[in-house]
Amino acid sequence: MKTKPIALLVSLAIFSMMLLAACESDDGSIVATKIETFVSLGGDDGYIENLSNRVVHDFYSHSQGKSLLIGWNATGHSMRSFISFDVSDIMPGSNRELIIDEAILKVYESNTNMHPFDGAGTRVVNCFMVMYGSLDASAYDLIPLADCGTIATWGYNVLKEYPLNLTTTLNNFLKTYPTFTKFQFRLQFIPDGNVNLPSPLSSGIWAIFSGDETARPDYRPQLTIKYHYKNKE
Repeated sequence: MKTKPIALLVSLAIFSMMLLAACESDDGSIVATKIETFVSLGGDDGYIENLSNRVVHDFYSHSQGKSLLIGWNATGHSMRSFISFDVSDIMPGSNRELIIDEAILKVYESNTNMHPFDGAGTRVVNCFMVMYGSLDASAYDLIPLADCGTIATWGYNVLKEYPLNLTTTLNNFLKTYPTFTKFQFRLQFIPDGNVNLPSPLSSGIWAIFSGDETARPDYRPQLTIKYHYKNKE
């Protein structure tokens, strides 16, 4: 049966009103919602080994590609990874503020070695928002700006995508730091203290692709942001 023209027009009108309502700001003006995907900055990515003199690495290169390591090295020293996103392209001028409707962080597994996870959900990879600028050894234990939550509870699935919703975290960050143009994060096991040998955690590693990865560029860390702007009062 063919759709009657009047019914079709009414349906289109209702759909258009729904779209406009979804894009209406608090002051009643209509704003456009946009979506951008940012890839982590290889130059600011890296991982740090918690040795007596902490060592910063840009990445670890293995058969899967350039990776960031989270877990414990062969001598039982813990390792934390760092990823950074430059969002300056969407930062507004002084008369507007950025409102994030949705922000999803995605990382992709490149390897799991030995047994870094416990399978019971008590030793997991957590994400923290930090502000380290250019990566150096002091970033290892910076006080987090926010606990973003758990991003991985299990591994052993190379190329798997691990998403984490950061909408609330980033909006809260922008309220305090409205002019900062980098969103930076630390990934670490909870808990992740150094361990004495012998230990089942020795060489227990969860690895994700780095922003430096070139052979598989689609698997670099990504931050997808749906956003709009609001005029300042």
